[in-house]
Amino acid sequence: MRTLFIVNPAAGKRTATDEDLDAATELLRRAGFALERVETGDEHPTTAELARRAVAEGFEACIVAGGDGTVQSAARELMGSKVTLGVLPFGTYMNVAHGMGLPLRPLDAARVIARRDVRRFDAGTVHDRVFFEIAGAGLDAELFGAARHAEAHRWRHALRRIWRYATHGTHRVAIDVDGKRHAHRVMQVLVLNSPWYGWGLLLEPDATMDDGMLDIAVFPRMGRIALLRGLIALMLGRQLPQQPLRYQGSRIVMECDAPVTIHADGRTCGTLPATFECRPAALAVFA
Repeated sequence: MRTLFIVNPAAGKRTATDEDLDAATELLRRAGFALERVETGDEHPTTAELARRAVAEGFEACIVAGGDGTVQSAARELMGSKVTLGVLPFGTYMNVAHGMGLPLRPLDAARVIARRDVRRFDAGTVHDRVFFEIAGAGLDAELFGAARHAEAHRWRHALRRIWRYATHGTHRVAIDVDGKRHAHRVMQVLVLNSPWYGWGLLLEPDATMDDGMLDIAVFPRMGRIALLRGLIALMLGRQLPQQPLRYQGSRIVMECDAPVTIHADGRTCGTLPATFECRPAALAVFA
């Protein structure tokens, strides 16, 4: 099987080592994968550029060794193509792999790929941005925005986001789920494609990535302190002290009387109003 093997040498390697990469590579070659190994660079080539090459040059598979960001970048380019994605987890949290039910140790994941069983998984879209984990409107979008600016050392922008997080109030949000309208006063609404969120937190155990639906978690009448308590509970592996309202649908339209910030997989991508849509069975994966 002609395979482009994309390796991100800067991945976090929470559950893996360089020796694991060598062992996984050898296992895949023995299983009949003709690997052409390429590495991402500081600026170029990017994962997206390499995945586009896999599609353009007719590779049968594209195996990615990296973290969530690397996997997501490749997956966006492979959606709707004939190229099957393989995931070797080398990141810190690996929410995408976790959500697909993949092992989090590279050698175990390589054994899954070697079986060549293929499943198709959904993706979500909002404002033309594809997400595989979670999109959100409200408080967490400001927090993710601050984190992204801090990573890039844009401290003034990061502080501005932190200030917006600290002063964020509640808003009346209208949520249309497949034609059924709901309205709540909230600080936070989440739209889930995967049960895993943020820093490896299990937010919605019943959410699946292959049911053709998006799950919506609404946190009405919960202020900033209550939401922070919920986040801490998830980080400690506990249940949320106050459960959100839940809906499920394939097309969600959110409207608000204010331009509330939204994010998709932790990257801000505009404001409300917005339409969140499920793209069912958009991605073929060895799983």
